Amino acid sequence: MIILNLLNKGGLVLKSMRDIAREAGVSLATVSRYINKNGYVSEEAKKKIEKIVKQTNYTPNELARAIFSKNSKIIGLLVPNISNPYFNELALIIEEYVSKHGYSIFLCNTNDDPTKEREYINVLQGHRVAGIFTVRAQCKKEYELFTVPVVSFESIISDDIVTIVTDNYQGGKLAFDHLKSNGCNHLLHITGLDFSKAVHDRYQGFLDEAKKEGMSVDIIRFESDFQRKMLEANIKTLENIEKYDGVFVFNDIAAATVIRYFKQKNVHIPDEVQVIGFDNSYIGEFLFPSLTTIEQSVQEVGNKMADALIHLINGETIENKIIMIQPNVLVRESTKAKKE
Repeated sequence: MIILNLLNKGGLVLKSMRDIAREAGVSLATVSRYINKNGYVSEEAKKKIEKIVKQTNYTPNELARAIFSKNSKIIGLLVPNISNPYFNELALIIEEYVSKHGYSIFLCNTNDDPTKEREYINVLQGHRVAGIFTVRAQCKKEYELFTVPVVSFESIISDDIVTIVTDNYQGGKLAFDHLKSNGCNHLLHITGLDFSKAVHDRYQGFLDEAKKEGMSVDIIRFESDFQRKMLEANIKTLENIEKYDGVFVFNDIAAATVIRYFKQKNVHIPDEVQVIGFDNSYIGEFLFPSLTTIEQSVQEVGNKMADALIHLINGETIENKIIMIQPNVLVRESTKAKKE
């Protein structure tokens, strides 16, 4: 039964299709076909139903419609934390894309908590969503059991689920090459969450490239990628940070914390130390100095995710399950080639 929550100016409350059928003098099945547009309705019946519709100025409840039709115009989007500028922008791009196809986004903030992620998955199942976007998924088995299409970003869930992924290993190599070409010899890499394959691949690409050049790299790990207080606590545990002349940070919001810390210690960027981040979050443009970063185009990621899911919802097949995004160096003020 579809719950409609109908109210007219005279105070008439219509709570179900049964109420509409009674007021219009038609069958419940006729009202169902009319509302869900999935069968024949005579012109006479249409006029009667439309008269009630206009009198009550109703808006159908999408969840109730989904229960009846076993589908909805809602798509779930699970992100690790919306306070991360990259995920914030990604959500906006996806929402804009799918809205053009008549879909709305149900945004879920998981905080990288598997328990919370499972709870959201259950909620989305209850809402009979048409599909799901998941970012940095940790509950892989749950997604494999879904009967609706799933598109993943960063985490490869299974061979059957489409994944959009940046070549993070190549991104790490690009970060090293950029710092080295700018004359940096004493390198620090600040890495992040140990369960994130994307973060690990950035780390590995940076280290492997350093080994090829016979250079050593010091490593510290941040325990968060978006909480400012925790990031600041992490960076303050590193003594003598002034000894480094090149720092690669695993994402832009953590890099912003590093730049702030260097400025507090009166270490000049880029003259004394050069800093490069990863993502190309919009936050990088507003820093002073502005942040050089390894760009994984959020516009490209968002569009490819949305395009893939819409095709899957429409019953189309996507042969290539791994869609790779190529990173590039976006040079700003936090790195600069030193003069000889």
